[in-house]
Amino acid sequence: MLDQRGQLLRTLKAVVVGSCGFALFLGACAITNTPQQDLAYARWTKCNAPYVSLERVDVDGRVTFRFSSEGGRQEVLQCLAEAGRTGPSLPEPVGVRPPGGP
Repeated sequence: MLDQRGQLLRTLKAVVVGSCGFALFLGACAITNTPQQDLAYARWTKCNAPYVSLERVDVDGRVTFRFSSEGGRQEVLQCLAEAGRTGPSLPEPVGVRPPGGP
């Protein structure tokens, strides 16, 4: 009876430790960029324009940015499109106006 209880406790401990290790592994994966995100960030660095700010880069590499002028929006869209012609393609970028903007 005692041996069975000890075996059960060892098995339970192994399951708990294994689960924690797996959770840590998944957490580490969640904070690493995808190759598409790395490419999108590199393109954004080259295509950044005045009065335009990066909102987010999705896992698939889609860039979402905020703009306050139509000229800034067009400048960023054109630059990102040109960057896409010479390398791997990414989803179309999305420009959004700031909340409460015109």
